[in-house]
Amino acid sequence: MINQYNIRSLRITCLIVSLLLVIFSLFPLLIEKKTLKFIVYLIAAAFELGVYGYTRYLQRKELKRVPIAVGFLLFFSCIMLFFYIGVIARPESQAVNFMVFFICAQLVFMIDPLWNMVLNVVVVIIFSSWTFRIKSPAVWQFDMENVVIASLGGMIFSWQMSHAVIKEMISARRLAAERNRFEAESIRDDLTGLSNRRGFLHEVDFYINACQHVHQTVCVIMMDVDHFKFYNDYYGHPKGDQVLKAIGGVLSRLMAEEKVFAARVGGEEFIILWTENRLSEAQRLVLKLHQMIIDLQIPHEKSPAAPYITASLGLYFLRGGSEDTAEELYAQADRALYEAKNRGRNCIMLLDSADKTLRQVIRADERTEPGL
Repeated sequence: MINQYNIRSLRITCLIVSLLLVIFSLFPLLIEKKTLKFIVYLIAAAFELGVYGYTRYLQRKELKRVPIAVGFLLFFSCIMLFFYIGVIARPESQAVNFMVFFICAQLVFMIDPLWNMVLNVVVVIIFSSWTFRIKSPAVWQFDMENVVIASLGGMIFSWQMSHAVIKEMISARRLAAERNRFEAESIRDDLTGLSNRRGFLHEVDFYINACQHVHQTVCVIMMDVDHFKFYNDYYGHPKGDQVLKAIGGVLSRLMAEEKVFAARVGGEEFIILWTENRLSEAQRLVLKLHQMIIDLQIPHEKSPAAPYITASLGLYFLRGGSEDTAEELYAQADRALYEAKNRGRNCIMLLDSADKTLRQVIRADERTEPGL
């Protein structure tokens, strides 16, 4: 961004310098009757217009660096320095001081402010040393004052331009931070602190790619709070929100302990994603989640499933290398959840992509139910 800003500023400065050079060329031609100086001024003005045209080309091409322009400006600065020392070298030539000022000001667009200050100090030292050697003290003092004024003007101009660039950088950084904050909030569920449906859609692509290209098995759990409408009708919506917050806390804890992704994708519907190649481990985790919901022991007098808050869960085990899309992944997990609801809720149904069969997941100490 700084370099693009520098190119725009450099173009404006090149136009100003070329205009001043054309005006200054009239003095040696009309007053001193010296054609050589007039020609040198015009060549310098043409050179500045060349730099202007080159920077316009860079800006049109949207290039971020301008190394050749830096070389042009340094070369031009040296030419004008020797031109001042060897040809003009007259304290009454105020045009020279203006040119020194604009030359130094142009270089700030290419270098850091500190280096630009060093450049101005070097200009003062060189000009002062030269005029002290070839002129009387009175003339040297007058000429040094002009050079110092020009150099100080260049430094002030340089720092002002640097301040403008830094201010633009800060504004851009703040805008980027605000955009990132907005994006983070747009995928976050305010009630539970989990990701929302938008966050799930953004995350699920990663798991689908891991399944298809890296042959990682993806596990997805669709979870629905049992008879949540009955709970809201009997206890009120504020109490219902507290239940959802409590479940969000359970899922946040599960995310920290098991390194899974969890999101709230509906009113009382949640989804959990992770990669696990062992079916036994996937069953262990889904049983753990089911028990964590029960352990909340939130009373629910109107639930036909249990006297406390419970959840129905559908686990889809998508084996690595499968070609399922994100929509199919969601649909298969929803199918398993739907079967869990048909079974009377407060249970877990597993759907394996290997055989597309549904079976109930129960603890090892319970009786094994045959697959459907």
